[in-house]
This record gives sequence, C-alpha cells and structure tokens, in this order.
Amino acid sequence: MNYLHALLNNFYGNAGLRLLSLVLLVFPPAQAAAPLQLVTAALPPFSFEEHGLARGIAVDLVKEAFLRLKVPISIVFMPMTRAQTMMSSGSADAVFPLAFKEERLAYISYPHEKLVEDRISFFVRQDSDIRFEGDIGKLGQYTFGVERGAVYGSNFTQALLTGQIRKTDEAATQAQNLAKLVGKRFDIAVGPRLVMQYSAEVSGNGNAVKELKPSVDLGLVAYLGFSRQRDHAALIARYDKVMQDMRKDGTYDRILRTYTRR
Repeated sequence: MNYLHALLNNFYGNAGLRLLSLVLLVFPPAQAAAPLQLVTAALPPFSFEEHGLARGIAVDLVKEAFLRLKVPISIVFMPMTRAQTMMSSGSADAVFPLAFKEERLAYISYPHEKLVEDRISFFVRQDSDIRFEGDIGKLGQYTFGVERGAVYGSNFTQALLTGQIRKTDEAATQAQNLAKLVGKRFDIAVGPRLVMQYSAEVSGNGNAVKELKPSVDLGLVAYLGFSRQRDHAALIARYDKVMQDMRKDGTYDRILRTYTRR
C-alpha cells in the first residue's frame, strides 16, 4: 500500500509539474511595462538637471501627469535638434517642451492641452518709475536689454523695425541680460516672463526687479509632442484629461509657483 501511494504521488506530482510548465509556456508571467522614453533639452526654468535629477516646470508637470496615468517614464536630456531626430525615427516616445510648427506634424502628434506658456514682458529695476500701458512707442527714449539672437514676438520686433525702439544692449543669455539691468547698464530688459523671474530668483535679485504689465506679446507656447511612429492615440486622450484635471485642482499653478513668483 505504501509503495502504491508513493507511486501515485510521484506520478501526479510530476504530471502536475509538467502541466504547470506547459501553462507557463502558453501564458508567461506578465512583464512590467517598459518606461516610455521622453526627451527634453535644458531650458530653465522649464527643464534642467540639478544634482543629477531632472527638474523644472515642464519636467514636474510631465512627471505628475504620468504618475496619475500610472505609466512609467524615463527622461533624457539632449540638444533639441537631436531630440527631434529621435522623434522622427520613432526611437523616442515623446519630446518636451516643443513649440507647434506645421512642418512637425509629419512626425509629431500634438495633444490638445498645452504644457507650458511664457509671455514676453518688460522688466525694470524695483525703484524705477517707468510705466507701460501697452504702447511700446511711448518707451522710445529708453534703452532695452535683449538676449542676442532671441525672438521676442511680433509686437517688439515691429517696434524695432519701425524705429519705435532705437537703442538696445545685447547680452549672451537672459541671466546676463537681467544682471546688466540690475547693474544699471540700461533701462528695460525684455524677455520671457517665467525665464526672467527664475533668473532673478536664482541670482538673488528677485526683489531687485519688477515686471511691467501688460505683457508685450505671447512668446513660448509648448507641448508634450508624441512620436507618430508609435501608436499613442489612446494615451494622448488620457493625457489631455489628466492635464485638464491638474489645472482644475490647482496642481498646475502649485508647480508653477515652485519655480516662480507667479
């Protein structure tokens, strides 16, 4: 009896193992989803690296959105030209912050929801009595600090071309532009609002300058662009919904305030 019991156990035990092996071959264990590869370029305060970590307004917004979507991501920094090449070949899933251009529609799918916006504004020293009420022509007697090679929108560009603005002082970066304003090298600095505010804060000059309102022009409008080489249609729809929720529940503004004095 003991021999027969042992034989039956051995047979059914081995058969059970064989059956389990067959089940695993037909239905392998679920693998963890590979993270989506997102690429970005250094553009403080929207995206930058600090102590080896990805930070910035756009970075934090994207991280929060995909956390809510429960989709793992990896973020890699590289020049924007290389990032767009990866997008066109389908070797990356998405790129940010990316401005909308018609020619990019061949390889980029844009969501409805904008990721970040940044208006062009004038900045003066805190003790300045210069006022701006929307007419650039009334500021013609002042010298404007600009970043070399930067584009400041149609309103400021037109004022330059028509001679309404006659004197400019160039700097290599917006940070240098701001420093020269504080150093009284010129009267008014022009630049993207959030970029200028961030530069002022990190340089310790947050209380040394102030923004003139209204804004001069709409500058940067950027998105999280998805590669058309990969099927992200369903994900884009979910992403749009999450971004709307983040604006409604205050998360969007909270992240903005982390980097600026909005």
